[in-house]
Amino acid sequence: MYSAETMLQMLFNVFPQRIVSGPVVSHECVECSALRDQLTGMMWQDIPGDFINANDGALPLLSHEAYVAFLPAWLHQAVLDPSGPAAGMVLINLHHEPDVSGFTHRQAKVIMEVARYIVHSSIWGPKDPGNIESLAEIERVWSSVES
Repeated sequence: MYSAETMLQMLFNVFPQRIVSGPVVSHECVECSALRDQLTGMMWQDIPGDFINANDGALPLLSHEAYVAFLPAWLHQAVLDPSGPAAGMVLINLHHEPDVSGFTHRQAKVIMEVARYIVHSSIWGPKDPGNIESLAEIERVWSSVES
């Protein structure tokens, strides 16, 4: 098991900093407007942890381009607080029919490592049935990402 510091370094190593050129959200609603206002022109490392915790369930609302660009911010927050709101929602998002297109094999490997870290470091631990099920599905889905 990697340390939190190593996990964070892995995120910085495999996920480039980039600004989303297209739409940040896939439709218009109050919640999406707030996401668009906050995330437009941002790179993932610049998104505040408080924003991520307040919008822990927002990943499905992002456009696919924004999801690929900003997922590392949610992963980063989950590593910092593996029992926090973002961590729980990241596990759900990563295993519930994620669109893995646009991710590299190296990024998928880090995503799986972050999921393992969350499961092993959260207050529920690796023996929690929900964690076992989530991790198995995350590994099944994300291991399919090709080089």
